[in-house]
Amino acid sequence: MATNQQQQPTKNMDSIQCVEVTSQVIMKITRNCQDELDKQLDPHVSGVLLGLINENKRVLEVTHCFPLMNSDTDESMEINREHMLEMERSLRSVNIDYQQVGFYQSTYLNTHCDRNFLDSVFDYLEEMNEAIAIIYDPLKTKLGHLSLRAFKLSNAAFNLYKQEKDFTAEMLRDKLVTYENLFQEIPVVVKNSSLTNVLLCELGHVQDTTSYFTLPTSSYLEKSMQLLLGGLDEINQDLLKINKFQKTVYKKQTDMMKYIQDRKEENDRMIREGLKPLPEEDVNELFKDPAPVGRLESLLSANRITSHCDMIEEHVKSGIGKLYLADSFMS
Repeated sequence: MATNQQQQPTKNMDSIQCVEVTSQVIMKITRNCQDELDKQLDPHVSGVLLGLINENKRVLEVTHCFPLMNSDTDESMEINREHMLEMERSLRSVNIDYQQVGFYQSTYLNTHCDRNFLDSVFDYLEEMNEAIAIIYDPLKTKLGHLSLRAFKLSNAAFNLYKQEKDFTAEMLRDKLVTYENLFQEIPVVVKNSSLTNVLLCELGHVQDTTSYFTLPTSSYLEKSMQLLLGGLDEINQDLLKINKFQKTVYKKQTDMMKYIQDRKEENDRMIREGLKPLPEEDVNELFKDPAPVGRLESLLSANRITSHCDMIEEHVKSGIGKLYLADSFMS
C-alpha cells in the first residue's frame, strides 16, 4: 500500500515510455527473493521502488529499492508503513533518491494478475500519476532468462475502477475496457555503470557456449499448461454464473409480462361488471432486477490466460530449433 508522502506529487504527464532499472536494484530484488527461499518462507516477496521521473525523456528511473514484509494483517501493514517512513528519512539524510515510484513483486509463471495486485497498482496510482509495478519471475530467471516486467493500469481501467470496484458488462462496453488493455506493459531497460559494462564485456569472452544447446525443461512447460487449464476452468465457472444470471433475468421478464397481462384482464372484467378496477402498481417494485454478475474476475482470468499463452509460445519457440537439431543428431 502506498503512503501519503510529504513531497509534491508527480506532474501529470501523458505517459512514460520506458522504465530504466539499475543493475543494483535488480540484484537487490533477486537477493530478497533468494533469501526468503533459503529461509523456506513465502517466496512471493514485495518491496518499494524509489527513483525519479525524467519528464523530458518521459523515462521513469528506478535507482533504489527496499523490501517489505507480507502485509496480511493490520499489524504487519502498520509495521510496513513505519518502515517506509523510516527508510524515507534515512535515504533523504544521505542524499539518495527517496521518492516512491511504485513497488516490485515476485511471482511464478505470470500468476500475479489478481485482485490484490490490481488493488495495489490502483493505490499507488492514486498517490502518484506514473507509479509502476515491476514483476520478477525467479523461476524463469533460474532457467537463464531474466524476467523483469513493468506494468501500470491503463487510463480507462483506472478511471473505471475509481468509480466502481466491480465491473459490469455495460461499464466495460461503455469504457472500451478489455482484458488486453486492462494493464499497460512498459518496456524495461537495464542501466549499468561504465565499470559494470566493462566487467560484462570481460565475462562475455569466457561465457560457456554449451548453454545454448540446453533443451527446454518439460517441468516448466508442464506447470505452465496446468496454470493455463486452471485459468480456463475459472473462465468456465464465470460463464456458468453469467448463464444463470441471464436465465434469472429472462424468468423475471416473463413473470412480469404475465403479471401485467393477468392484471389487465382482471381490470377489464371488473369494469364490465361495474366494479372499481384494481389500482395500478409499480411493476418494477414487485419484480426487482437480480444483482448483475461482476466481470472483474473474468477480466483478470482472461489476462492471466493470455500471459500463459504468450509464455508457452515464447518457451516453445526458443526450444523447437534445439529439439529438431537434437533429433537430427540422434537419427
